[in-house]
Amino acid sequence: MQRHTIFRAIRVRCGSCVAAITLLSALALTGDAWAVVRSAPSSPIKQPESNSSVVQPAGITQPAGIQPAGATVQPAPIKPTGTPGASGPKFPEPDANDNDIERLRKLEAIALSSPRKGSAAERTAGRTAWLLGLIYLHGENTPVDRAAARKWFERARQLNEPMGNAGLAWCEIDGCNGPPAPSMARPYLSALRNANSGLALYLEWLIQERAAPVQHSAAPAQELHSNPDAQRMQLLQRAAQAGNTSALNELALGNVAASRYDLAMSQFNAAAKRSPAAASNAHLLGIRIQSKGDSGKGATGRKDPAEWYEQARRYHRGDGVPSNYAEAVRLYQLAAAGGNQPARRMLELIYSRPAPGGVVNIAWMRQLASMDVTAEGAILTFTAPPTPVLYVRDLTPLYEFIPDEWRKERAPLPR
Repeated sequence: MQRHTIFRAIRVRCGSCVAAITLLSALALTGDAWAVVRSAPSSPIKQPESNSSVVQPAGITQPAGIQPAGATVQPAPIKPTGTPGASGPKFPEPDANDNDIERLRKLEAIALSSPRKGSAAERTAGRTAWLLGLIYLHGENTPVDRAAARKWFERARQLNEPMGNAGLAWCEIDGCNGPPAPSMARPYLSALRNANSGLALYLEWLIQERAAPVQHSAAPAQELHSNPDAQRMQLLQRAAQAGNTSALNELALGNVAASRYDLAMSQFNAAAKRSPAAASNAHLLGIRIQSKGDSGKGATGRKDPAEWYEQARRYHRGDGVPSNYAEAVRLYQLAAAGGNQPARRMLELIYSRPAPGGVVNIAWMRQLASMDVTAEGAILTFTAPPTPVLYVRDLTPLYEFIPDEWRKERAPLPR
């Protein structure tokens, strides 16, 4: 009965279609035959072999794998040129047979080339432009030309040399071809931090130092500098910890003024390799420490009034040490309290012409520095002023980056 119902349904919907006839034939199987079909075991479905070929549509061949022209199936990996972790390209060395003009022209040809972006040639051109900026800024074997220095710093920055930002920052701080504008240097410092954090920190300290209000006081500059603002001091210390030679030299100068000679000597020595100023200062401080009666721990430990007086004269005259009138007066007082007569006469003279307000008259102190008061009752005589031997700074904070072969002998700047 069920099969007859199915037959009627198919006839109504499909008419005389072939599919209906095929289906009816299958349904016409006898009960035994149908049972045989149901009882026949089914074969499990096998997964295709891993090495079996992919079935392609009829008439379509499988295309071969596309390979680059001239390439092998397994191309060799790309290896970086040079040694990983090695320093960047070196500056071109000057040719001993060339004169100064020829050396500069060769550097300019390299810096003005058009290398491929990101290539080793671009790095060499960028560093050469940076070197040219340093040469013109400091007048190394050529007249100083600060405008040309800025131009080459700009070129170095265009060639992705990060130190070009240091040159442009300095030009804003000190004024290369216009008035100084220290605050305009900060955008360049942001780009410099990754390349040289110590220099970036020192230049930031310098910006803040120059922007600080001038303090009017009768005390010498060395004493004022020994106690700078805490924030600026922190910047300077961080720059020194990062290895910046200008920061190390600056900290050492402050320690000399504060009579912390051992610490100052270690800082001068740490910077001396790249800083002619620090090397000169270390030599001068060494002479001072080894001089008679100066152990570097201050004068209060000595009990000989004559030695106190001689030390006071050195600070008064700036003889091998920075002039420090406050320290000179203190030592004169120690010597006078011990019975030294020249010290007493010097104090009488110092206080005979006070400045308004009763403080020490700096101009009068300067005149007394060249007077001899050792002979009691004698007319004051003028002595020859000592040859000034001063603690110094490098020409600029960028001087340390000039290679030795491009430097010429020069005197650093007094502090």
